[in-house]
Amino acid sequence: MNNEAVLAVLASVVVLGAALVAVLRTDRVRETRQHRLKAVTAMAPIGEQPTVSLRRPLRQGGARGLFSPLAGLRARLDAALAATGDWIGVPHLAVTGLVAAVIVVLFTDRMMRLNPVLVTVLGVAAAAAGPALLLRLAQSRYQRHFLDAFPDALDLIGRAVRAGLPAVEAMEVAGREVRPPVGIEFRRILEEVRLGIDIGEALQHTAERIRVPDFRFYVVALALQRRTGGALAETLRNLSNIIRRRKEVRLKARALSAEAKASAMVLAILPFVVGAILFALNPSLMSILFHDARGRYMLGLAALSLLTGIAVMALIIRRALRY
Repeated sequence: MNNEAVLAVLASVVVLGAALVAVLRTDRVRETRQHRLKAVTAMAPIGEQPTVSLRRPLRQGGARGLFSPLAGLRARLDAALAATGDWIGVPHLAVTGLVAAVIVVLFTDRMMRLNPVLVTVLGVAAAAAGPALLLRLAQSRYQRHFLDAFPDALDLIGRAVRAGLPAVEAMEVAGREVRPPVGIEFRRILEEVRLGIDIGEALQHTAERIRVPDFRFYVVALALQRRTGGALAETLRNLSNIIRRRKEVRLKARALSAEAKASAMVLAILPFVVGAILFALNPSLMSILFHDARGRYMLGLAALSLLTGIAVMALIIRRALRY
């Protein structure tokens, strides 16, 4: 038993270490794209006076802040939570991980009677996968709501610019008139500008926080207009039309994939319905699956196969909905 406990601890450490490495690993493609956008938006027009920022520099920790894994993990976690629009926080992630771990441990230990090492590994994996899934769903929800209102904000800013208002005042109008979360983000940008932050830097901060590619296009368009001039209203109108057309294509793809989703739901529910019918017809036969070790392993393999099938179907449908 002591050996099993030691193996369980070692397996937990390995799983947690792998999860930590996966979280701290930098996305090269995203980092390169952000550097290019920063290079575009950071260049101010010629003759513009430098602004005085009242904000404390973000990186003053020297080597300690640069090489500390915990500091890097905390920064990435804060950025991921900000991408949800502060809809969830650390307590939500902790509760989700705890509930997922408890469910998996109870199922694998009480029902399937698996090895303690395997139970520990599966519990730790569930504790890591549950919060990650919740975080991804919250980010997708926030980005979807943002894109629903963003074309209206672009049209409003374009009309205000066409009427003669500067871009900053046009964004102030959008912040008041457009529904959340777009209006909230524009008001946050203007608050940073009032504190002395350059408008390009404030826009770049928002683009990094919400992680919406269409908003990055808006940031680049505004930066180019500040540098070289041009018809900003026309550019914003074209961008809003593109976003709306992409939304229409996405809705059509969802309508076409509705049949596949329904089939996936039926296939996922069918084993439970058939199992309930067989248990009602012959309880003594079905009880062998729960009382015999071989039956529990069969249930475990069936559950694993079902989850794998659901994941594969969800992946196929998600790839079909990409645009």
